[in-house]
Amino acid sequence: MNRTFTNKAGNLVLELRQETMSAWLTITKSGKLTDEADILALIEEAGIKTGFDEALRYSSENSLEKEYGVPFPIAICNLKESSSTLRYHFNPDLQINLGQGINFPDLEKLSYVEPSAVVADYSNNIFEQGGSIYDIFGELINPGNIDEEQAQGLAGDNVTFDAPNREFIAQKTGYPYLDDLGRISVLDIIIIEGEEIPGDTSFRTPLDLVVEGNLACAKLTCGGNLTIKGDVHSSSIFAAKDLHVEGEIIGCNKNGIQVLGELSCAGMCDSKILCRQLLRFSGKIENCNIACDGEILGNSDDSEISGGITQAGASITIANAGSDNGSSTEIEIAISPFYRALLMQLTRELIRLKDDSEGNAVAIVELQAKIKTCENELDEGLNAFLRRPLEDKKCIKILQETKAPTTIRILKHTYQINKPERQLELVEKE
Repeated sequence: MNRTFTNKAGNLVLELRQETMSAWLTITKSGKLTDEADILALIEEAGIKTGFDEALRYSSENSLEKEYGVPFPIAICNLKESSSTLRYHFNPDLQINLGQGINFPDLEKLSYVEPSAVVADYSNNIFEQGGSIYDIFGELINPGNIDEEQAQGLAGDNVTFDAPNREFIAQKTGYPYLDDLGRISVLDIIIIEGEEIPGDTSFRTPLDLVVEGNLACAKLTCGGNLTIKGDVHSSSIFAAKDLHVEGEIIGCNKNGIQVLGELSCAGMCDSKILCRQLLRFSGKIENCNIACDGEILGNSDDSEISGGITQAGASITIANAGSDNGSSTEIEIAISPFYRALLMQLTRELIRLKDDSEGNAVAIVELQAKIKTCENELDEGLNAFLRRPLEDKKCIKILQETKAPTTIRILKHTYQINKPERQLELVEKE
């Protein structure tokens, strides 16, 4: 429906033609002077803000003359039919077959997104179609209708469709892809064969990762939970959450294993382990250097710690301790062993980097920030220890046999085991 605006003198009529999104002015012949201010006042009253250049162009192209009693255009929105197209913010041609797992070359081509990221949207072509972008009132032209039910059906795993903004939103950190049904999805867990992870490069992923089979000579950083369905040999691993190894950790001594969550495995040998939370194992820990801020819990039937140094921030419960060959075994409860070991490791790395301070300037700044964070965590750990309830006593339980020589420490107290003992339980003293 059209709307009209008339000035007080009655000689100016401004008509808004809704069907063409245009404004037309008629000047009647009344013997009164045509006041430009009256025309501007009508334009302001009608709320017209854009389309003036289009109106001049239309008049010129159609040779329109301003005549009394004949409407001429004041503002025109050059509306052209717009179409909405689905635009992906990732490469939809990279297919992911979850049934067959993911191979390493394909994984390197993928880019991950964070939660709330826009992974696809419906975009119209108003900036390319040659018509007006705004109507005569300065409002962005409606980009056209879409089938919302169909759009909702295109949202796959870990993706939702935001209808008002016509966007597909990631719900989890992961790799966006099109599934077998053509739905927009986000992959939040990776399953990959261990033999496909090259040992000559560092492999990083922000997602949960499942490694099928054994992992050997790898440098792996995982931002989620990490599961290895086999043994880990001579590898360097950082897990930001939990690490579960179905087999054993063997010979990971150079850069070691660092876990910010919980660690569980069948056993360990000749490895350096830093674990911030619970460490659970079922077999044997042999000649390892372990720093764990949580509890260390071994299988009650056949778990064993033999040789090396094993430190926990909470209690330790295992089946057996000590070595058959007479080598020394050290088992200790200390304050924040994880962060103390990490601080020592970071400090050594800082000293190495300072051999070339200029060339390593950026790395030094980043490492100094990590050291500061580690120092803060150590302070918090000490404060938490001092504030703990009096009844919260640390203890070491060796349920079956303790072989000599074994040194056991609980904070400032040391117990030297010089002969075999059975069912040993030591509790923190005042």
